[in-house]
Amino acid sequence: MNNKVANKQIPLETIVKVANYLEVHKANYDKEFELEENKNRNLPYGEKNWKYENGNTTIKYTIEFKNGKNITENDYNWFVGNLNCPQNIKSISIDLYISFYTKGSNNTINDVYNKINVSLYFREIDVTIDVNTTNQENEAHNLYSEVMNILEENEDRYNKTIKYRNIRIQCFTISIGIILSYILYVILKINLDKIPVIFVELLRNKYVLVFGQWFIAILLGNIFSYWFILSLYKSLLPETKYIGYNYSTNSGNYTDDVDDYVEHSEVHFGKYWDAENRRNKIEKIYKVTKIILIAQLVISIILFLVLK
Repeated sequence: MNNKVANKQIPLETIVKVANYLEVHKANYDKEFELEENKNRNLPYGEKNWKYENGNTTIKYTIEFKNGKNITENDYNWFVGNLNCPQNIKSISIDLYISFYTKGSNNTINDVYNKINVSLYFREIDVTIDVNTTNQENEAHNLYSEVMNILEENEDRYNKTIKYRNIRIQCFTISIGIILSYILYVILKINLDKIPVIFVELLRNKYVLVFGQWFIAILLGNIFSYWFILSLYKSLLPETKYIGYNYSTNSGNYTDDVDDYVEHSEVHFGKYWDAENRRNKIEKIYKVTKIILIAQLVISIILFLVLK
């Protein structure tokens, strides 16, 4: 069984959760193998009765670093300890191997070879799980299903933060622009005697005050704050694809390549080491700026109704 995990955000906590699950699975087999060994250790050869014979289990962790180092260890603590600097990680592999012999149809000797091998490979934009087995199809299927469930229960990569980014971007820029427009208004009010009369008259016009403020807010917000929100989205956005030529503007038209975007996952190391923080920050900003916009809309309506 081989499958690719698509359109998911995979934080390091999920990778550790997968490692924990596989470690527990390995420990359960180790316990069974140890019990079998102890039960048969001092018995004469003819009296030995193995349920599992020649049991073997290993887990290997491989981390490929951005500096070119590629290290493989069997130590879980080593693995977890090396996740502290996710920006330096290029890929992660986890391999669980279990093998043992059981009795065949003659029920006299342990001559049936059994194997389960689970391999997970994490790259910045891809997660694949490969399960190979010999005579342990049900066990391998259960393992595969459990690991896939752990990976699939994460949030979609192409979620509301990305789908509705234009709303979030404009909420932020206009909110900043609203704050700047109030500062500008206060400055103008303080200096009424120093500005041309025509501007003084405009400041008393309710249409200018209400609709002009929104125009100024959009203008100032996009000039002074667009770069900041765009910097948060950097690296999170889909690549664009060409969809045709626009003869009226003499330029090509491009749109998000959503199909390609959802085919891949977003693993939070390397390029995406701070992706979760970026997404959370964007949503927190949106929550606040949405309130600012609603409040300003209410103020504008009241002003329009009250002013003459």
